[in-house]
Amino acid sequence: MLLWEGIGECLEALAGSAKTEIVVVAPFIKRGALQRILADVSPDVALLCATRWRVDELACGVSDLDVYVDVAERGNAHMLLLKDLHAKYFRFDGDVVVGSCNVSGAALAFKDPANLELAAILQMGERTSDFEAQLIADGVPATRGMYEAMKHVLGIMPATSASMAASEGADADPSAPASLGGNATIGWAQWLPTCRAPDALYDAYAGRLDWLTLATRDSAQQDLQQLAPPSGLTRAQFEAFVAGTILSSRVIARLAEFSTTPRRFGEVRDLLRVIAPTASATNDWQTIMRWLLHFAPNRFVVHDANYSEIFTAKW
Repeated sequence: MLLWEGIGECLEALAGSAKTEIVVVAPFIKRGALQRILADVSPDVALLCATRWRVDELACGVSDLDVYVDVAERGNAHMLLLKDLHAKYFRFDGDVVVGSCNVSGAALAFKDPANLELAAILQMGERTSDFEAQLIADGVPATRGMYEAMKHVLGIMPATSASMAASEGADADPSAPASLGGNATIGWAQWLPTCRAPDALYDAYAGRLDWLTLATRDSAQQDLQQLAPPSGLTRAQFEAFVAGTILSSRVIARLAEFSTTPRRFGEVRDLLRVIAPTASATNDWQTIMRWLLHFAPNRFVVHDANYSEIFTAKW
């Protein structure tokens, strides 16, 4: 069945009849719209919510960070973060809806003016199961610590003119026209920071390439392609953007979770060898550690003890 009217009402009805599991996948999720879809859902129904936390998008209001709070409070629910998510997918037990709509009032016609959206109703099958398996494999589980860290980051980022559009229900991607880079050849799931001088990353972003050595310039530009920051940020805003963006790195999130218990340098290096492709786990962990200490000093600390660096995540 093909829909272009009443998509939101359709999702509400399917959610209300779900008995076992609901899956909501969208890059932009507004809190009020999701609350409306789930209003009549039993707390016994499991919920998987997959979205993306891009700092500039959250700052200008096209998606709501506090969706995490609603998901966490359900108990039988969890949230995954995928940096490059663009799919819109909804499953209610065996009924699947795919289409163009994010979870917002305008996209789902919960408010006027409404967007013109398109959706198709399918039945769960092998391909939908494969898609969900890919989500789970690539997604980073959102945690309370990550939520608190992102709240801190958003306090530094500016709200842009897109805030007005977001408040009116638009679903435009505010970062698309202004982003730098975006042509990286390595996928986000495999990416590790390469610039060993994280304080130089902003100089590369600002175009001050003559200030940098050739090696630093090249590695910084590679990292900027992956991070794809919007243009025009101050240093503080840029560093907040990077701090928020690396939260959705599966590798970095895993290392941070592991380090909530203080870890020796060698312990984290050995884990990195297992979870990521690395030419030199020692060098790569040194670089990652420098990034975390530079961009999120309120969340990560290191101290020397018994001839080893002890790294701790205050997550």
